[in-house]
Amino acid sequence: MCAADERTALLSPESASMSTKSRWPGLWRPFELQSLSSILKSQPVTLLPAILLGASIWFGVTPTDELTPTAIRLLAVFLSCIFALITTSVDISLLVLSGLTLLSLTHSFQCEDAATGLSTECRLCGETNPLTGDEYDCKGAKESFHHSLEGFSSSVVWLIFAAFHLGKAVEVTQLGRRVSLLMIRAFGKRIMGLAYAIVFSEILLAPFVPSNTARGGGIVHPVVHSIATTLGSTPSHDPEVGAFLMLLGNHANLLSASMYLTGMAANPIVLSRASQVFPDVNFDFLTWLTGSIVPCLFCALALPIVLKWQCGLHKSTSPSAPAVHDEEQQHGGGQASAAALMSGRIRESTKVPSDSIVKHAQCELDRMGSMSAKEWQLCLVLFTCLGLWVTSGYTGLDATLVALIGIVGLLHMGTISWKDISKNTNAWDTLFWLGGFVTMAHQLSDAGASAFLGHRISDMIQDLHLPPLPFLAIAYFLTTFMFSSLSAHIVAFVGTFLDAGRVLGAQPMVLTALLAYFGAISGCMTNYSTGMAAMYYAPGYVTRSRWFIVGFQIAAFYLLVYFTIGMGWWRLLGWWD
Repeated sequence: MCAADERTALLSPESASMSTKSRWPGLWRPFELQSLSSILKSQPVTLLPAILLGASIWFGVTPTDELTPTAIRLLAVFLSCIFALITTSVDISLLVLSGLTLLSLTHSFQCEDAATGLSTECRLCGETNPLTGDEYDCKGAKESFHHSLEGFSSSVVWLIFAAFHLGKAVEVTQLGRRVSLLMIRAFGKRIMGLAYAIVFSEILLAPFVPSNTARGGGIVHPVVHSIATTLGSTPSHDPEVGAFLMLLGNHANLLSASMYLTGMAANPIVLSRASQVFPDVNFDFLTWLTGSIVPCLFCALALPIVLKWQCGLHKSTSPSAPAVHDEEQQHGGGQASAAALMSGRIRESTKVPSDSIVKHAQCELDRMGSMSAKEWQLCLVLFTCLGLWVTSGYTGLDATLVALIGIVGLLHMGTISWKDISKNTNAWDTLFWLGGFVTMAHQLSDAGASAFLGHRISDMIQDLHLPPLPFLAIAYFLTTFMFSSLSAHIVAFVGTFLDAGRVLGAQPMVLTALLAYFGAISGCMTNYSTGMAAMYYAPGYVTRSRWFIVGFQIAAFYLLVYFTIGMGWWRLLGWWD
């Protein structure tokens, strides 16, 4: 026995460990499995499929006259980022930063040749132009880095940034809470009443506020967010109601943007290009509205029902909700219990009407008292911004400048402080990742990658002998997935698809209508298609994967409606003649 103990004592620590493992193998297996599981869930491993996808495009696609090496690299990084967004939980800002850094290091941007003024690949700077025999006069390293930051100077990105802070002011002053309580008091017997109030608020505002980001992010989103929090719904506690409202606000904004010619800033671009390709087509404001009103209103009426089903609000609530109600009546409860009551009862009220939530909303309004000076100041600023947005066609003021004027006014009046600005992390995070995506989208267009894909899609439709309608419109709809800006998508692709439709013999009015309306509603698929979508996604009620799943389901719904009800309505209007 002593000899055995002496031999064990002489063993090295590693040998002793191996000896222990050999004696009790079952004891160590859970630790080994846990270690393997943690490795498989680590960030580098989860990113591996996206990296392999990007590498296969970067090194596997052969350059052609239409698709340059720079275009291939941009496409590889962009698609890799999108794939990682869908399949991993890595922060979107980290993905964008990694992509921009790689593109900048490899000079994978379009530079300008100072000698000719033409766009050229940054990787060719300093090399000899085979056509002229002169060197490309540009600085690849320096200009590549400058191009990587271009998206952060986009007025759209800064409009979103400013809208976040307007929303923060609505939260800080509790004006949003007051408005949400008033809406709950008026429509709160059923959650569907709140839903339709949000939808038709967007539809009524859309013809007067031509920026869908300013309308959704600066006006409607703060109220929607306040309603969610007032109902006791947060990303960590009872998120279903908040998720429903956030998704509804996002999709209602895109739907209203498609309904009017003035619903989105980029809508007139479609008509401008259509008039060039089809000179005989007359598609003005009234024509646009006449064609959109039937399918759009049908979608508006059905949207809350579809989203309620997708968010699980069609299910009956748990038996605990009435118990909370009873306890609230007996003990008086606090604001948190009241919020829990409201959340439970409003979900229950999708089936059984109740006055509890309406009474609570009135009690909360009484507790808040009359409007404070800061609330009046915010009202003044918001109505001023609304007026300037509506009259931007006469004043010439950019929508972003109007929003920044509002922020400056609020800061000088003391309505909000600079600490409120600096601590608004959602605004800064969105500014970063959306600016990076805008950079990639612009460079994809400049490098010819977007046009290349558009032509390939058109050629495929022709080669397969498919009818140009609806397949051209479907392809146009789905290509929005590549863009972080609806305006950029329209600029890059609408001309290509209109030209393809003319060559393939598509009916001009119907093709123009489909591309016009799909330019906005095609943004439903992702959380980065427009700045407004980024704002509704930022609070965290909806996970990234769920946003994409719901988005594709809504996309299928829109396509079904417009290819049935929409086309039937246009046939009655005589657009098929």
